[in-house]
Amino acid sequence: MAAPVRTENIQTTIAALNNEFAGRRGSDGYDESKTIHIHRRNRAFVWDINMQKACLDSMLKGYYIPPIICSSRIINSVERREVMEGGNRITTFRRILTNQIRILTDEERNIVSAHPITLVVMRGLSNAQQREMFRRLNKSVKVTHGQLYSMSEDDSPLVREALALLNDPNHPLRARITTTFFDTVDKDNDGKKNLENAIALVSGCLHGVCHITSSFDRQEEYVNSQEIPDRTVVVTTLGLVLDVFRLADEQVPLTDGRRLRGQWSVGKYLGAILYDILTNNADVRAVQQKWANYLARVRRDIAGAEEAIDISGAHNTTADRLKRKSFKVDIFMRENRLATKEEIAAVKHNEDEASDEGDVEEDEA
Repeated sequence: MAAPVRTENIQTTIAALNNEFAGRRGSDGYDESKTIHIHRRNRAFVWDINMQKACLDSMLKGYYIPPIICSSRIINSVERREVMEGGNRITTFRRILTNQIRILTDEERNIVSAHPITLVVMRGLSNAQQREMFRRLNKSVKVTHGQLYSMSEDDSPLVREALALLNDPNHPLRARITTTFFDTVDKDNDGKKNLENAIALVSGCLHGVCHITSSFDRQEEYVNSQEIPDRTVVVTTLGLVLDVFRLADEQVPLTDGRRLRGQWSVGKYLGAILYDILTNNADVRAVQQKWANYLARVRRDIAGAEEAIDISGAHNTTADRLKRKSFKVDIFMRENRLATKEEIAAVKHNEDEASDEGDVEEDEA
């Protein structure tokens, strides 16, 4: 049985809380030595000026301010409290006290500084429990799969391998990814969409076609695993996928930055190409040439080419859906037509684990 989580409610003031707050990493005045930090899973600061003014007004009127909820961990024998809920509030407190909302009178500053606030500190949370708490605390805010992966960086070899694919300048595929798509180094957004994509590619290479997905629920087993990913397998398999784009470039070079970035999506071409390569080991060259020829048609704006990869319905990336994409492209390339709805409905991935249930909606553009 896991050790119990211990929770401490600390009654403090806005001024005292602000004195312990490190600030947001990368912002002016950030102080690594402080006790309270924004948890890496917490979203970016999104409160607009009216929300910040409302917070100030609440304090001046003596209204209740919800608590700041933190998880605790020990770094170099020193406790660090990481904000899991209340990141916008604590950042606003700092902005109010530094006159970034408006200049406070002495009386107002005294009222704000003395305003009571509760700091909730949870100790003994495992990484899995932190992820669970984060999702529960932020039910009113959509927590992306990428953010959940990012929360697992410290304890997940799979996540670290995906991050290396994105950010490591020494990764064997670094130059090819930049040339084929764009320079992904430190370019992810707040929702960690690039990380989602990288997880789908790396896990698909390592664990099979049913894991070519950004769904955290479907990847969680391997996110929690301490098995070190075989980079050779990832580099070799993804290298075959990247060869498709190189072959397409030889026919119709692609230089438009927007279109290059558009290729970096498991839900569009990448997932289906990887699926085809993994399920057709005996004839990889033919698969590569088929997709290269298809991409060349797309780039030439051949009638029906873009439509030939689209599957109606929610954009849930499953093995069935990837196989249907491959099938539609096959029909288009061999017979120069679009597959019928009846033909597509009959196509199923032949592994029992493939399922359309509980999957995540993924971007196709």
